Formats: sequence, structure tokens, C-alpha cells
Amino acid sequence: MTPNTATAVDNIVTRLDQRAVAKTKAWWESYLKDEIEFRGVPMAGIRQSVNAWHDEVEPDHEFLEEVALTLLRQPVAEDKLAGILIFQEHLLPAHKTDWRADLAALEPVFDEGHIWDWNTCDWLCVRVLGPLADRNGEPCARAIASWTGAPGLWRRRAGVVAFVNLAARGDDFFEGFVDLLLDASDANTQDPERFSQTSVGWVLRELSDAEPDRVFAFVGAHREQMSKEAIRMAAARLPDRQRVELGVTGKRGRR
Repeated sequence: MTPNTATAVDNIVTRLDQRAVAKTKAWWESYLKDEIEFRGVPMAGIRQSVNAWHDEVEPDHEFLEEVALTLLRQPVAEDKLAGILIFQEHLLPAHKTDWRADLAALEPVFDEGHIWDWNTCDWLCVRVLGPLADRNGEPCARAIASWTGAPGLWRRRAGVVAFVNLAARGDDFFEGFVDLLLDASDANTQDPERFSQTSVGWVLRELSDAEPDRVFAFVGAHREQMSKEAIRMAAARLPDRQRVELGVTGKRGRR
């Protein structure tokens, strides 16, 4: 980390601390079961802190990305979310990112252990990785899905959760997208860990809007590998007949 980057991160962190609320900190740490430390800053405050720094410094692309990646490596939740917001609201909209370089830069953030909770992982998936795939299409999507072969849980989860907002489009996104999602889901069903399993349940639930029969067939073929929670999630929007066949009871999930 260069001195300039360290100064920028300190500047943003100082702004975050000025907006911290003890009650908010306590709520989030309880909700995340103390898996990660919080400062207690609402999302609006994180956005205000990032934007105020950005408007004051007017950083170029290279420096901005270095600051974002450094924030993602900080130990506190809001610092990581600030890094995600820089990607989402300043780098991606400017069309100045190279998806191959972006993925190469984000991989070690996962593999070095800087992402270890579902909240940070899923924010990065939904706000950065999904839009990156949406903009760049099949090659980028396949590269992200290949993360299901990564050594660490959270990058494997990201290799599926990145597509939760794209799954309902099915093969309208690109020909072969459904096969890609099912292959990625198959990879993550091999790990019994909860957050690997729920990555599958979540993306299959969204995919069922486009391909209910294929989701039904997948869950039926993988019932021995999938947790009950993942099966319930995946089947939440399937027709009642299919839910009964899968042994899922209760009301169907909302579309």
C-alpha cells in the first residue's frame, strides 16, 4: 500500500467514524453473530463518506481501484462496503474497468482471507460481480462461475451468488447460461457447509422463474447432496405438485 493509498483509506475511515452510531454497531454485530466487526455506519453514511472523499480528491481510475481493493482488505465491515461502493458507483459506471483485470485483482482478496462473512461476500456479488457479468456477457460469466473450483468457501459461494439477479433471465442472457448455472450449482452441492449449500438454493430459486422443470430435475437428482435448507430455498417457487414430490411443505415463496 502506497503512502497516498494509506492516506486515502485513513481519510475515508475518519469520515466513517464520524458517522458511526453505537446502537447500529451493536445491531449489526448481533445480526452477523459477531462474525465481523462493525463501526455502526448506515449504508447512506458509507455512501456519503465515499462520495465526499471522491469529490474532494478526484482520483484517477488506477488510484481509485487501489483504494477500493485496500478497503476490501480492512478488517471492519463498513470499510469493506466502502470498497464495494467505489467499484459499484464510481468504477463500473465509468466503463473504465477491464473485467479480466478486475477478477484477477479480486481473487486474492478472497483467497488471502479478507472476505469471511456472508454479508460482505453477497454485497460484492450483487453489487460488483453480477453487474460485471451482465455488462461483459458469457466470457466474464464463465470466468466467475469457474470460482466454484476455488480452494476457499467464500470465492466458491461468489461463483454462484454472483448470478442471483441474472438467473431469472435463463438462456435469454446467453445460450448455455442455464447449463452454466446448473454446473456451478452442482460443484457447490459437493460441500456440505451451509453457505455453499445456500448459494445453490438461492440461485436455483431465481432460476426457477425461467426454468422450473430443470430446477425440479436438478434438486431431485441432488437431494442426497443438498441440505434441507437449500432444497427448501430452491423449491420455494416451484409448482405445488413438484414441491410435494421433493418433500417440501409450506407456502410457496413469492415471485
